[in-house]
Amino acid sequence: MATSDSWDKTPSSQRKLTRYLARWKVMLVFDNDTNNPTYQTLIHDLSLTGISVQYHSDVKAHTVLTLLLTLPPMEGVARKVIKLRSEVTSSIPFRGGFRLGMRFIQEAELDLLRQHLKMYVVSDDSLYPDPEAEEFPKLNL
Repeated sequence: MATSDSWDKTPSSQRKLTRYLARWKVMLVFDNDTNNPTYQTLIHDLSLTGISVQYHSDVKAHTVLTLLLTLPPMEGVARKVIKLRSEVTSSIPFRGGFRLGMRFIQEAELDLLRQHLKMYVVSDDSLYPDPEAEEFPKLNL
């Protein structure tokens, strides 16, 4: 059963865990055989099992890529970049581009994200913002 995304009401969720709205920076690093260049973008939402991000074009389901997720600065916590392997599960037209849904592939870095995520939760549906993300170039969507 699909649930609604509070950003745009598109039925979209295959994730069973809470999705947190987050405006964090992430870099998509595609495997060399896709011929897709590295791409910097912003997160739409994040859960313990997956993520959705904005992207300029469609990506085939089951494409595996690496995400370099920048955790926002927080007092007393060193800023980290977490390297996560992910598989594209959906590519949905969204505001003139696409929203890619991905599931995380279990690796040690995913455990690191899970340890840190609790510190960034500010409400039942959102995470602590990254001020640098506000200065991040936006897609023309």
